[in-house]
Amino acid sequence: MADRPAQPLPEHVTEPLLSLITKRSLDADYEHVAARKRAAGGSTEDRPVPRRTAALVLLVFGALVTVAAVQTSRNATVSNANRASLIDQIDVRREAVKDLNRQLATEQNQVLALQRKLTSEQTRTRAAQARLDKVATDAGFGAARGPGVEVTVDNSPDAAGGQLIRDSDLTLLANALWASGAQAISVNGQRLTGSGAFRNVGFGILVNNQPVNPPYVFTVIGDPNTLPANLLSTSAGAQWYALKDSLGFRFNVSDGATMTVPAAATPTLRSARVAPTTDLDTRTQGDSDS
Repeated sequence: MADRPAQPLPEHVTEPLLSLITKRSLDADYEHVAARKRAAGGSTEDRPVPRRTAALVLLVFGALVTVAAVQTSRNATVSNANRASLIDQIDVRREAVKDLNRQLATEQNQVLALQRKLTSEQTRTRAAQARLDKVATDAGFGAARGPGVEVTVDNSPDAAGGQLIRDSDLTLLANALWASGAQAISVNGQRLTGSGAFRNVGFGILVNNQPVNPPYVFTVIGDPNTLPANLLSTSAGAQWYALKDSLGFRFNVSDGATMTVPAAATPTLRSARVAPTTDLDTRTQGDSDS
């Protein structure tokens, strides 16, 4: 059996799809135009111009596809660059936020340390103020309030001359009250202090350089349950009772409930001076040197 000659492959196999579609589309158009010309009696001779036109169309289409591909590639490159830039900015901002958080934590620790220091200083200030108030109260330069007694002393109704109460008599009574447990004393509103004293001026008596007149009322802060009994048992109290009996002084001790004694006026320093704070100790009145 003789070999058959090889058959050529169909056009739709050998031609590129885009060229085949364009060619067939154009061939159909040309056939339609030729048919119209034949009907009109015109020439139907094929001309090469339409094929050149098709080639030009294909060239333009290819150029457009190439431009579109290039533009797409460029846009993709720009998008990738923008994305990378955004990622870099995000990383930079995250590091900045971390730095700010670390700085915030440091500042917060400093604030807490300052608050603790402030609390400590406030505690020390309150403690120092409490000690100062106690010293001032003990010294007589701070007002005092508490339970106590009221002691009243006056001249006898027929007293005259040497039988009148003198500064030394009131000093003896004040010493007896201190020895009996008095914590603060005022006489007719004048606070007794270590620097104050009773002083006679003629027949009158001065306390803290202020005149006081009978009856002399001692406002005494102390334990009202023990102070009157202690007044009888101390040596200064015994001397006072002997003195008032011999001269006929009128004398009375009564429970005064809650008593208030005013602060003494701050003395004016003349030869003394205020010591620097660093030189002061915390000893209160009644402490003794070792």
